[in-house]
Amino acid sequence: MEYKIPSTIIPSEIEEELTHIEKTIDKLNTKRDEGLSKELLENLKRQLLIKQVYHSNAIEGNKLSLRETELILNGMVINERPLKDEIEARSLARATEYLYSLIDGREPLTKRTLLELHSLIMQNIPGLEAGKFRTHDVQIKNSEHKPPSFLDVEKQVDELFQWMNRNSHKYPPLVMGAILHHWMTWIHPFSDGNGRVSRMFLNFFLLQKGYPEIVIKISDRDNYYNSLIKADKGEASKLVELLTDNIKDTISAYEELINEDQRQKEWVKRYSVIKDDQYAKEKAKHSYDYEVWKNQMAVFKTLFKKSLTDIDQQIPQLEIDFKDYEIITFNQYLDILEDRPISNTGFMFVKLFNRNNQDTLTLVFYFQRLYRSKLLKIAEERKRNPKNYRSRQVIPPAIKLNISARKNGLQIGLDQKIDLVNVGTYKDQLSFGIINRDVKRQPWQKPKLDSRTDPPGNVIRHFIDQLLELYFEINPKN
Repeated sequence: MEYKIPSTIIPSEIEEELTHIEKTIDKLNTKRDEGLSKELLENLKRQLLIKQVYHSNAIEGNKLSLRETELILNGMVINERPLKDEIEARSLARATEYLYSLIDGREPLTKRTLLELHSLIMQNIPGLEAGKFRTHDVQIKNSEHKPPSFLDVEKQVDELFQWMNRNSHKYPPLVMGAILHHWMTWIHPFSDGNGRVSRMFLNFFLLQKGYPEIVIKISDRDNYYNSLIKADKGEASKLVELLTDNIKDTISAYEELINEDQRQKEWVKRYSVIKDDQYAKEKAKHSYDYEVWKNQMAVFKTLFKKSLTDIDQQIPQLEIDFKDYEIITFNQYLDILEDRPISNTGFMFVKLFNRNNQDTLTLVFYFQRLYRSKLLKIAEERKRNPKNYRSRQVIPPAIKLNISARKNGLQIGLDQKIDLVNVGTYKDQLSFGIINRDVKRQPWQKPKLDSRTDPPGNVIRHFIDQLLELYFEINPKN
């Protein structure tokens, strides 16, 4: 029984994301090498450790909450939870910290380190030989795949490492990581703890390549298992896509760290001329604005998703795939307003597929600073010229939700007949950048864009009507 390398043919948009991720990581590594606050780096590493322990254990059935996991790793005892859950949390944390020490010491990824990681993860679990390959055959629950005989496990692991050392330069790190992760789960080398070891094995490989670690969240468990099953059948593209989505969360955490570090340094330079209470007051105001903005974006997403669901039920030839991402944090919100680098600003992803003619339209909704607005510089504007600050007519700092489109995998602009251009907020309402068709213009002139606060449901339904008519020739009026 031999492992067959699965197909990793992925859509063009995922290939572009992989390239974008690699460039972003190169920039992050350069920034880190230039020097960052050690305290901030340690805080981020601690946050990632807690998330890693919580999510990886939760995928395997551990009942601890994220908060309980944090308390346990800070030395507290949670009497209401089984002792086994606490042992698993502490053991996985020790193994993860050991992994960090191996990376810091430039230790290679080998069969020995694999066994050491398993030993730490499964330490103190009754009835289990930690740090040793299984000595019996196993069957994976809810899977058609039957792992190789225990007699072949060590040979299979040796082949994995040999293949990795020969071929790691031939694949992008995330693609290689997906293959190695699946291969390890396919071998299922241990009697227990295979999932946790395989995810740690994946992160060991990525960290060696200069990539940040991936936290596969409990909310992704079904998608994660389905991706592994597809890989069992020879198709690993869904697993690559899952890893791509999840690594973006870690990249965002590092970008926040770097931007906050820079923001802190700039603030310290201005400290002699900016009163502390004034700075705090300004930041509190923008914190309130962020909460209002975040709530309005959630309203837009809910209404948009509901409209897509209704359409999906009415048009049998149309297949709709909707994926949403967690909204940007307050620090990321400030980063965009201050025009600092931030790579992962996606909000929603929609794919429309016409079964009749195989046409696909992909829409990506992402956040960007409104470039007609001024940059956010907390307390700086009033300090420099208070009279002029009051008199100038400028658009305050603002963020818009843009829409990019792909048709059959190729990047295109939205059809010029579509009225909706972007989404934002005005005070405590949703506002929409909508093309004014009534204004006459010359062919070379850009269309006039009105900022309107029309009822969101009407705007969304009209937008979807135009998409269906212009890209799929579906018109309910006919």
